[in-house]
Parts: sequence; C-alpha cells; structure tokens
Amino acid sequence: MAGDDDKDARETATDKGPAPVAVTRSTESDRALVVLDMSVERCRGSAAVTGAAEIVRFIQGELRYFRERGRLVVFATHDGGPIIPELTPRSDEITLATTVPSAFFATDLDAVLRDRGIHRVTLVGVETHTAVLLTAGDAIARGYEVVVPDPCVIAGDVDAHEVALRLLRTMWQHAPVQMSAGQTPVDTITDMLV
Repeated sequence: MAGDDDKDARETATDKGPAPVAVTRSTESDRALVVLDMSVERCRGSAAVTGAAEIVRFIQGELRYFRERGRLVVFATHDGGPIIPELTPRSDEITLATTVPSAFFATDLDAVLRDRGIHRVTLVGVETHTAVLLTAGDAIARGYEVVVPDPCVIAGDVDAHEVALRLLRTMWQHAPVQMSAGQTPVDTITDMLV
C-alpha cells in the first residue's frame, strides 16, 4: 500500500537523520533572449555586417546568462540562414526564419513568447537600425518590455547605429506604446520623434 511505503520512507529517514531536501531550480521566467540575424551570411559571408565579429563575445555572455537560468532563447535569421557556430542554438531553443527585418512579422514569435509567459525581451544581433530597431518597435507595440544591451548590437553604418540607439532609448521612455487602429509600429516611432 502507498501509505505503508510512505511510512517506511519516513521511518528510514528518521532512523538515519533528516531526509535530504530536494532543491529544484525553476526554469520558468518572464524574460527571453532574441538573437537577430547572427547568421554565417551576415557575420562572415558576402553580406557580412562590419563589426559583427566584434559583438559575438558579448552575445555569448548574454546567451550564457539566459541559458544558465533556463530562460527562453530564440534565434531569428533572414530566410532561416544558419547561425554562426559560436552561437549554435541548442536543441531546446527556437529558431525562426524571417523575411523582413522585424522578427515578429509573419513568424510565430509573439505566440511563442505569450505561450511562455514572457514579458521582457532582450534583443541582440545585427543590424541596430533595421532588425533590432524594428523588432523592438513591434515588441513594444505588443506590450513587451525591451532591453537592448549596447555592446550586443551593431550596424555597418556607425551613424545609423547611433540614431537607432537614440530611437530605442526614446521608445523605452514611452513603453509600452499603445497604437491606434491601423497605426503601425513605424508610425508610432515616427510620432515619438515629432
């Protein structure tokens, strides 16, 4: 009988001292890391972004942080191109193919994040003024908090990179952004700048 087994276990634990306490680490979190366009093509191929190689070590640090805590990691690359070996996704991590710079457009990213109870996304990768900025705008428009660590993003055009970082800081001050019917995230960003 189950009751007898429980009694035996309690008696055994009592006879030998206190029973060991099972320590479990929660793998649930409301935060996710989204790695944008860190593909072989964008980092080393004919469409390589100047400076992409320099941010890899910082992205590895973010990956390590999220993985150690059992947090969700998502990789999004244009047309599903292969991720650089230094950032290889694990079997339990999600990879998405994008067709436009925003990782939310025509993908399951929003559904994946909502299903996991995610409220904050950290965006890293290339390029700051395209994939990062537009994904951030779409995330904010959907009610997510957005974090973009400066050392983890780059653009081939330094001026565009700096402008994008300023825009992202502006969006954080207004997040979450509420859009009116028919308004797009790009319209929302434009409205903030006026």
